Amino acid sequence: MIRDYLSEESERKIIERFNSIDFYCIFCNNPDPLDKTNAHCEQERLNFHPPGQDMSLYNNLRTSLRVSAFLICPQCKNKFFVNILDQGKIK
Repeated sequence: MIRDYLSEESERKIIERFNSIDFYCIFCNNPDPLDKTNAHCEQERLNFHPPGQDMSLYNNLRTSLRVSAFLICPQCKNKFFVNILDQGKIK
């Protein structure tokens, strides 16, 4: 079944799970995790098609979930953008 929306509670839980992931700076090797800001999630419809075939209206449409956030290193102040796309279960 394809869901067309996320409830506020589901979105809050997804953001909480995302915030539980620790990311570390790849430039200064700081042992402290990066600070997360502006984490948000959104749903979108993706058209999945086999390799070698063009996208068409007749291929499977699936709902995907994307979580995005800015990450800032507390030591070197470098800023990163993370974009995680969940495309659902493998069939």
